[in-house]
Amino acid sequence: MRFNRIIIVGGGPAGMACAIQLKRMGLDPLVIEKKRPGGMLFNANLIENYPGFPGGISGPDLAGRIVQQFKSFDIGLHYDEIKLVDYSGDRFFLNSSSGLYGCNILVVASGTSPRIPEELPEELIEKGLIRFDISDLREVSGKTIGIIGAGDAAFDYSLTLAENNNNVFIFNRRNQIKALKALSEKVFINNRINYLPHTVLKSLEINANNGLDAICVSASSNMKYSLDYFIFATGRKPADGFFRESLEGLFPGLLKEQRLYLIGDVINGNYRQVSVAVGDGVRAAMEIFRNESNQ
Repeated sequence: MRFNRIIIVGGGPAGMACAIQLKRMGLDPLVIEKKRPGGMLFNANLIENYPGFPGGISGPDLAGRIVQQFKSFDIGLHYDEIKLVDYSGDRFFLNSSSGLYGCNILVVASGTSPRIPEELPEELIEKGLIRFDISDLREVSGKTIGIIGAGDAAFDYSLTLAENNNNVFIFNRRNQIKALKALSEKVFINNRINYLPHTVLKSLEINANNGLDAICVSASSNMKYSLDYFIFATGRKPADGFFRESLEGLFPGLLKEQRLYLIGDVINGNYRQVSVAVGDGVRAAMEIFRNESNQ
């Protein structure tokens, strides 16, 4: 078992900010990240509300800057996926894809995971034809891509994909747009993006070109759209499914005793903003340092 007094699960803005602040104060956390540091920033087209960047900064650029700062502090980082978290005898035990970790203080900055409709064909997901974000599609070009959703994510994704000469369709089963006005205004003037209100997705099938045919109903008529990829931007949920069920009853006490911290998107609901996540991380680190100093 690998033991570290403080473990941070998740290497997004919240987790990295927490780790940087802890290291600055003389503590040595271990960060466990499943994929790559940066989290959902790799999906963001333009971040305009993070202080210090007049005119905004792209998500990948901001992620790169934060990762560079993180690495400059020589913080322990393991690439691993946490499968199960339990607690016993003043210690957390984290089962992962590669082994077992233990810690006294656990900071969960695991972010969110997509809400996946149950009826989606598993084969299409495995083939990569159906996606739930665009982090691995930013470099594709000349494709036809469908996005279902009406919020910030759907509109933001469409703007990013359109930059690379892709043709994008946004399917909205209603006509209510939940995205920020600043995003929708950009979408409506982009000639590579088609916004289709009152359009209900009925089925997705692999076509002869190994792409997808999306069968939709609009104004009581069936329409078929031939696509290379289809993205579901229909909501996300906290990525906290690794907690053992028996641990849930201990949450209030562990949080109150500041043995367990939940920070960033995993806990912030509709307030999933990078600036909020960074603030969460710094605050948690300062509380940990205060408690460690008083022992």
